[in-house]
Amino acid sequence: MGDKVRVKPKVACNSMFHRFTTWWRALSVVLLSLATVTWPTAAHAGTTVSFNLAHQSSVAQLSAKGSARFGVTLDVGKRPGAAVVQISLYPRIIERSQLTAIYDGAGVTGASLATTGNFTLKCVTHGTAEFTVNVFTTKARRESTPCLSQPARLHLVCASGQCDGVYPLSYSVTKVGITTTEWSLLTIEATSPVRPLQLDVIEALDPSSLRASAASQGVLNAIAHLSSFPLTLTADYRTLAAVEQLDTPSGVAWRDALNKALASPLHRAAAAPPSNIDFAGLVRHGFPSQVSQQISLCTQLLQKVTGHYADGAVVLTGSPTVRDIRALTTAHVSEIVLPDTSLNPSPTSTLTWGAPFKIAGTPSITALATDTPLQQLAMNTSIGPGRRAVLTLGTLAFLHFEAPNAPATRTVVMEVPVAKTSSAYLDALADGLSHDPFAVASNLSPSFDSSLIATNGAPATRVSAASATWNWSSRNINTLTTLINQVNSFGQAVKTAPVIDSLDVEVASAQITGDTTQRQNLLNDASTALFAQLSNFSIDESPITLTGPGTALPITVLSHAKYPVTAVVHLITDRLSFPKGSNVTVTLNSVTTSIRVPTSNHLGSDLTLQVVVTSPNGQLVLARSAIQVRIAGNSLVGYLLTLASLLVLAYWWIRTYRRKTKGHHAR
Repeated sequence: MGDKVRVKPKVACNSMFHRFTTWWRALSVVLLSLATVTWPTAAHAGTTVSFNLAHQSSVAQLSAKGSARFGVTLDVGKRPGAAVVQISLYPRIIERSQLTAIYDGAGVTGASLATTGNFTLKCVTHGTAEFTVNVFTTKARRESTPCLSQPARLHLVCASGQCDGVYPLSYSVTKVGITTTEWSLLTIEATSPVRPLQLDVIEALDPSSLRASAASQGVLNAIAHLSSFPLTLTADYRTLAAVEQLDTPSGVAWRDALNKALASPLHRAAAAPPSNIDFAGLVRHGFPSQVSQQISLCTQLLQKVTGHYADGAVVLTGSPTVRDIRALTTAHVSEIVLPDTSLNPSPTSTLTWGAPFKIAGTPSITALATDTPLQQLAMNTSIGPGRRAVLTLGTLAFLHFEAPNAPATRTVVMEVPVAKTSSAYLDALADGLSHDPFAVASNLSPSFDSSLIATNGAPATRVSAASATWNWSSRNINTLTTLINQVNSFGQAVKTAPVIDSLDVEVASAQITGDTTQRQNLLNDASTALFAQLSNFSIDESPITLTGPGTALPITVLSHAKYPVTAVVHLITDRLSFPKGSNVTVTLNSVTTSIRVPTSNHLGSDLTLQVVVTSPNGQLVLARSAIQVRIAGNSLVGYLLTLASLLVLAYWWIRTYRRKTKGHHAR
């Protein structure tokens, strides 16, 4: 039995081993099969090669012999392996909606007009190759192509004088067996344009610029270097106030970058309040001065931070209504830029864009509309900056061809936040425009020329699409009224400190569209910010003893503020008189500030003195306290005690004198 016991486990073990081996072999076959199936995919993923159209001439000018050329720079990476390229030209764009597919990378679905065929790049340096592509309509020109395995030529078949237009281009690059494609635009210029478009570029400084500080400063530095490229930099008071108060190396760098960006006379500035300000509500509820404050905060802070002045135009974002626009007239605003999406219909959806206009119901204001599709293209970081600039220039050329013989100048306004602008894109755009016959960079001011209104078939008046009216609660109104008065009073005490700008910004930023609760929360935040400043001031409450009539009253005011404050100390009591007045003006420029106030006509021995420190106009209390004052030496008990003391002293002196005298006679 012992042998059987020993044998059975062995058989069971062998059986288990065989089952495990069979299972493992089966699993191995399955895994091997899966690996075999997925290996090409894995290999493909591991060797995926992309390229980037780093640069391309946006315009190819046809000569009288029907030939043109344009330069291309491809970044094909440093990975080993020859890059094989094919470039194809497609039928020209006839509707703006076709451009969207080019931006998105979907491209064109039809047959190409011409293709270069495959050619190999033989001059790749540090992953980059520069070469020239030739376009011909009649006969290909001879040229040497040291960089290419064969000439890159596109044969464009078009009738004489009808070749002008914007054509889609596709670039297909094959490397290590993998092909990728990018889309671009090429403008063929057969006849010189009569009147190029004006492109007004607006770089918007908003709070997002501070969140992307390094990139935004890089854009400002790029703007500084583009001194001959006209553009407009908008000033948002939230951003400028934050920059003003940055007492760090970062703050110095910000202010330096802003100064340099506005150094060129071709670089202008414009006020740009936040997008959600309820201008109409401010006027409707009795705050027209706050509409002016929204504009002046931008311009004043710009001048404080940079020393530069803003032009008269105001750049609006968001969805301003006709009532908001009408409210701006209370601030004497006469020129505005507003989003095309805030108009009905949007000018960019029509053929009658490009001219200044009036807003229905507000004839005193001249307006320009931005171009949202161009703005979205400029911010599309999925497209490399070089190709993005080419697409922008191609879009401008297409807009020119919508009315190539327009008798008056047409303007395209493109607004882009600084934080969403690429320095490389801005450089490429400026460089392209310097050689582009279809568009020129310009400032806003010439585009507001009243002689351009209703030109080229554009309407003289446009209608605002937005019409929302926002409610204000009585608490909103009362809180804002109190805040305005308090901050204005504090401003009289602190005339030069950035803290006032900060408080003004807090109050202005609370004047928003939206529901009453949101507005009240922001107003409460502004009140809290003010009270935080007021908490810096207090009065020393130590008891005071006056030794007699005419003694000066010592008062000490404490200040933990890091800025000087002009204040008035009010002394309130009916038991003391103050020959030089009970209100004393002081400057609080240290932790403790002491004053001595002459007194007279003391009544009683003890009193409670009320001390109130206010702003110069007396409307805002900085600190208040009640101080106990003891007046020594002027009560009846005091006089009696003094007299008794003198009598005791006299009696002691007389007795002492007599004893000394008797002793002298006895001797």
